[in-house]
Amino acid sequence: MIEDSAKNNFLEILKWVGTACVIIAATCRAFEFHTVDLILSIIGAAIWGYAAYEMKDKPLIVVNGFITSILIVGVFV
Repeated sequence: MIEDSAKNNFLEILKWVGTACVIIAATCRAFEFHTVDLILSIIGAAIWGYAAYEMKDKPLIVVNGFITSILIVGVFV
């Protein structure tokens, strides 16, 4: 029971960190800080992808997996 609680707390923290990254990335995008936006968007989407995987939420896995992948490809193209 304690392990489940600790895991849920860790997952909750991850979701908030991912959310903060995405919000800050959107703010950076609005003020044309594109490099910071790109980095934070990748981090935020990857964190949310992991959280979605842990929650077994398939739609969130797909959207965040796609977003993370396409942003990483964008870095190298």
